[in-house]
Amino acid sequence: MSYIKKDKLKVGQAYHCHARNFETGTWNGREFEYIRTKFNTAYTDTELHWDDGPPHGTVRPITEAPHGTS
Repeated sequence: MSYIKKDKLKVGQAYHCHARNFETGTWNGREFEYIRTKFNTAYTDTELHWDDGPPHGTVRPITEAPHGTS
């Protein structure tokens, strides 16, 4: 599967992603931020880019998403 490499991402941009816990997240320059709901509670969480390697790099960004969709 092709994906956008880490060095090509734009800070503050939302991306449609293949990830463990989300489909759209925002790149903050270090990791992806997204809203996660667990046990009926919503909170901000993060996951690392695929290029960071196993076991923690879980996100493969596929395309840019329109602003306001993360």
